Amino acid sequence: MKKLSAVILMFIAVVMVWAGPAASADRVAELMPDFVLPMPESPDEVAYLGLKDIKGETFKVSDIDADILLIELFSMYCPYCQEEAPLVNELYEMMKDSEQSGRKMKLIGIGASNSWFEVNHFRDTFKVKFPVFPDKDMSIYNALSGAGTPGFIGIRFDEDGKGVIVLRQSGGFYSSDEFLAELISYATNQ
Repeated sequence: MKKLSAVILMFIAVVMVWAGPAASADRVAELMPDFVLPMPESPDEVAYLGLKDIKGETFKVSDIDADILLIELFSMYCPYCQEEAPLVNELYEMMKDSEQSGRKMKLIGIGASNSWFEVNHFRDTFKVKFPVFPDKDMSIYNALSGAGTPGFIGIRFDEDGKGVIVLRQSGGFYSSDEFLAELISYATNQ
């Protein structure tokens, strides 16, 4: 009976970590794994990411023309991700607007355990305007040390093009303004 209770408690803890809405941001400074993504089909997305000069069917994340990159880890099936989508869309617009100040900021989404069909369904349903990519085998999620969905990884690119993870957040955020200010602060004060 004790073993069964321990297994049930462990299962509940895992589920809460995977899907819990509570946010916890951590300031970090570690090298970003430079993974490969499929080249977007949309010319607007290619232009947004600054990939016009990249040839081929894939690109490396370090090819994205940005000073700060924010990666959202989401799942089409995650109710918290669905609830968070309007705030993330608002954040995307704020990041685009702040580029006028000279700081290049980009946002992409990685669909944890999602196929192209699933990420496109999420994009269409929640009117997501930034590029989203599938991660069916969870290799990108695991390389980024994902800790549930939604999750956010903030990356600062150095002069030599190396990405440094400066922020990890498990769970959503409650204010796009405050989250963006925190991301910029972490990226510029390292």
